[in-house]
Amino acid sequence: MEFANDISTTWILIFILTGFIAGYIDAIAGGGGMITIPMLLFSGLPPILVLGTNKLQSVVGVFMATIKYAISKKINWKIVSIAMLPCLIASYIGSQFVMFLSDKIIQWAILLSIPIALLTLLKKNNKIKEENTQLTKRNIILATAPIGFYDGLLGPGTGTYLTISMKKFLHLDYLTSTASTKPLNFATNFGSVLAFLIAGKILFFIAIPMGLANMAGSYAGSHYAIKGGEEFIKKVLIFVLTTMLLANIVKIILG
Repeated sequence: MEFANDISTTWILIFILTGFIAGYIDAIAGGGGMITIPMLLFSGLPPILVLGTNKLQSVVGVFMATIKYAISKKINWKIVSIAMLPCLIASYIGSQFVMFLSDKIIQWAILLSIPIALLTLLKKNNKIKEENTQLTKRNIILATAPIGFYDGLLGPGTGTYLTISMKKFLHLDYLTSTASTKPLNFATNFGSVLAFLIAGKILFFIAIPMGLANMAGSYAGSHYAIKGGEEFIKKVLIFVLTTMLLANIVKIILG
């Protein structure tokens, strides 16, 4: 397999550790791709293969988190049932579109996407009146489907974007938002995986061990999110976004 001889055992072990950490973080606050994608890029893999490989390893971990949150009855299935198909379709279209972009554009778009989630999270909106929330099909799709397209197009921070969007536009609490993003994130990842699989842009020898590690991390992360509640989730969100922002600023400076 191409690139198999270029990736050392050390890198595989790093990918496995990265997958576990990303699964743990992703299950709590989303944004696991902001950990796995930069690490895959650092190994020297082409950005398009990074995106495809990351999608396959991620979809396994998200599936585990979905099961964990479903058992705990924290998922808003009304929102999920309405948003899942539009998110899946939007993700597939996004993945088809990204294959026409150059590696340089993809890499810069990934790096620049990270601060947006942080700024959105930190922005205060005290004018929201939760009692006026209307979970109509239109509102639900508008709050989720564009992020599904983004997930297929780039991916990093999708779970975070979905969590923040549900909190700010559908006015759910952070725990319900986080839990409800998991089946949607699974749908967007699955749609994206189909596109990358058909195009032959997935490195299975990396994606499979990373996916198993991601699954283990996801199980642990969802457990602590349910136990810690809303404040714990928000703190992890801020920590993850700040860390990845600083890491990517350093990467840009160092070239």
